[in-house]
Amino acid sequence: MPGRPFRFLHAADLHLDSPFRGLGRVAPWLRPVLQDASLEAFRRLLDLAVDESVDLVVWAGDVFDHTAPSLRAQFALRDGIARLGDHGIPVFWAHGNHDPFDALAVDIDWPANLTRFPAGRVEHVVVPDPADPAHPLCAVYGISYPEARVLESYAEQFLRDDEAPWAMAVLHGNVGGQPGHDNYAPARLMDLTTRGFDYWALGHIHHRAVLSESPWVVYPGNLQGRHPREDGAKGAMVAHVDEWGAARVVFHSLAPVVWRTLALDVTGEAYADRVEERLGDALAAAGGSAQGDDGTLVRVELTGRSPLARLAPDDWLVMAERLSDRAPRPGFVFVESIVSHLGRPLAPDPPDGLLSRALAEVDRLALPSDWNAVWPFPDAWGRPLAQQVRQRVQDRLRAALGDELGEEDP
Repeated sequence: MPGRPFRFLHAADLHLDSPFRGLGRVAPWLRPVLQDASLEAFRRLLDLAVDESVDLVVWAGDVFDHTAPSLRAQFALRDGIARLGDHGIPVFWAHGNHDPFDALAVDIDWPANLTRFPAGRVEHVVVPDPADPAHPLCAVYGISYPEARVLESYAEQFLRDDEAPWAMAVLHGNVGGQPGHDNYAPARLMDLTTRGFDYWALGHIHHRAVLSESPWVVYPGNLQGRHPREDGAKGAMVAHVDEWGAARVVFHSLAPVVWRTLALDVTGEAYADRVEERLGDALAAAGGSAQGDDGTLVRVELTGRSPLARLAPDDWLVMAERLSDRAPRPGFVFVESIVSHLGRPLAPDPPDGLLSRALAEVDRLALPSDWNAVWPFPDAWGRPLAQQVRQRVQDRLRAALGDELGEEDP
């Protein structure tokens, strides 16, 4: 028997009032923008929930950045929950390692439309259909961390009630041992997909990922990137569930400040103004790809071999300042650093030199005649596979023999 279609918002790792980290430099006008970024992203999340007329909101952990959040963050959260309550939207919060249930110290009283899942054990709440409270819309299961370090798996505690309608599980943890994050509440993907739930609302991993679509196993990523490794669009998921229980999941970008890493190979480039011109074009494209009024923080990484390797960090800082917006504006672009990984140019290799002899041996290699038939696609420069292979071997040889070949004098 079909049910009523509904929709919900899934967010995680809000880290409200969390500072940015690892910045190379910050202009005075940019400081308040960064200070308010996580709270502005949260305000956008509330707008999204209201505009989409969602039936419920779930937060999969790390709503706060630490166990003693600022009063500013507490008030923002309380007021946001109350605003959702005014629209009849219940909120479900499973605490994570940054905001563990038993250790979190707060100074406010939560609105009645908030459900905080208990520490260390799974509970579930049946959400009634607002149009017909006698009939359930869905069931939400969740568990909170009692303390910051949870090394046991929580997945096996999730047991779906046979009588439950469409069911969602909310869990903060590391599914599949993903690198770059503590292995808290570890689980294998099959531990989740075999437990009968329709949707797993996950948190803890700060990059957006859909691990499965049947059932849905989703990391929305964090709400606002706070350092260069948290790059790209950040936001939340809105799931649209039809009358038969099939879900369509849509990502919404919400972060007012987006990190980008721009890598540029300047091999052979001898003039700094030419590098600046190329960076300017790349930055214009990066800024143009931002959403609406979102600002862009860019970290530039220069690679290759160039006489410009002799430039000092302060020289690159001058270029970063020249390329950055100098005042706030919608869609600003700010280069927080230019990191040089440049090597000095190699000395020319004589015809009988080590590199030339090594490449001659490469030329003698007999590539299978059908290689280009198996892989007929040229690269960006239109070269067939055989030439691509030779070029890659040449690049590797140059990298490996660079020290032996020596470098050009400046």
